[in-house]
Amino acid sequence: MAYNVAYRLLGRTDAAADALEEALLTAYRALPALRGARFAVWLLRRVVDACRRRARLGQSGFPPPLGAQMQDGGGFADSEGSPDPDLVQTIEAGIGSLPFESRVVLVLADVQGLSYEEIGQVTGLAPATVGRRLAEGRRRLRNWLYGGGPGTRRALRASAICRET
Repeated sequence: MAYNVAYRLLGRTDAAADALEEALLTAYRALPALRGARFAVWLLRRVVDACRRRARLGQSGFPPPLGAQMQDGGGFADSEGSPDPDLVQTIEAGIGSLPFESRVVLVLADVQGLSYEEIGQVTGLAPATVGRRLAEGRRRLRNWLYGGGPGTRRALRASAICRET
């Protein structure tokens, strides 16, 4: 989960691995302070902070590579259940086009399935702010996908054809 979040936020395997390593070292040092929080949420806060630092320094790698990382059933499958690489690549590129803070909320909610409260714990935002940022991120992603980001029309059309058959 932690690596997946880092990868989705930074777009490159090496940047995600470096951010995860940094987050794990920070978490290890802060482990005695962990009291009452859900461990995954507590760890994700450190992962997001490490990714945020790297993004500020320009160490992210968007646009992301082909959708090889989504082959574990990321929800973008064709009629035979295997991921549609064009659609996965298009959605990953769309997520990568979002501002970092919108990307964080969208990935935590729609990819990882965290609640608004858990996202608030990870990001330090109030649940109402999480909801607004998520709606804004989804709107931007939808506009990017349907507004003609590189390769979007072909991938979306192919995906629609797969669903109809």
